[in-house]
Amino acid sequence: MRHGRIESLGVSLPKRRLFGWGSQRHAVEAGKRCLAASRYRPSDVRVLVNAGVYRDGHVCEPAIAAYVQHALGVNVDFHGRRTLSFDLLNGGVGMLNAAHLLVSQMHAGEIQVGMVVASDANPDRRPDPESAVAASGAALLLDLSPRNGAGFGAFAFETREESADLYTAVVSLKEPRGRLLIRRRAELEEAFLAGAAAAAKAVLERDGLSPGDVDLVVPSQVSASFLARLPGALGVPREKVADYASVLPDTPTTSAFLAFDRARAEGALGPGRTALLLACGSGVTVGAATYRF
Repeated sequence: MRHGRIESLGVSLPKRRLFGWGSQRHAVEAGKRCLAASRYRPSDVRVLVNAGVYRDGHVCEPAIAAYVQHALGVNVDFHGRRTLSFDLLNGGVGMLNAAHLLVSQMHAGEIQVGMVVASDANPDRRPDPESAVAASGAALLLDLSPRNGAGFGAFAFETREESADLYTAVVSLKEPRGRLLIRRRAELEEAFLAGAAAAAKAVLERDGLSPGDVDLVVPSQVSASFLARLPGALGVPREKVADYASVLPDTPTTSAFLAFDRARAEGALGPGRTALLLACGSGVTVGAATYRF
């Protein structure tokens, strides 16, 4: 069976200043780099999903996906070939949700090529240690793998509603332009670890795999402590967990795929290897997916 795969991946990270670019610019830049690395043209993309949560100036409408679609030149002529674009907002799990959606559409024969973009940046566009969001952008171009069995396997999502108040983000209206306030309680790490263990168990069972079959676990880079404890929660050796906490920021929506890109570039992922993706977000929700190269 042909599976949905990541045909190309583009990332955008600030080189000098954390607050130099807004989230929309990072999303567009990641999309451009993704298309530049792809064999597809912008006109081939039939669905474009934006999974970024933080918006410049806290803008709610229109959908950021429509802005990105126009900036990338993805079928913007309404009288020609059309592309559906929309936002899918689920925090740190949104990119994996969007990938799951597009892969399902491919398996149903509805589309052949789709794109997921996400980006992060402080919506207030000013340094604020209490509300700063590490800036980043990531984009995936998905199609059906030419090889049977390669690409995404099973997906699983574990939500722990009882832990919803452990990770919150709100906009304070006490200031004229608003201010983003992010709160993470001390118990959040435990909730992420429990959610990761449950989601990983479910997805491996669906794919007929054991923890020993996984060559590399690629999680959201939540914290150095989380990454150090994750092997014990999953039952895998420490060296099988991708740990880039010292070189990658903890970006709210792009973290897992920034780590995936880094691992692939360093040769930790490649032909014949199996990865387990873990995306952590508020809710508290953890998403998991297997990926075969």
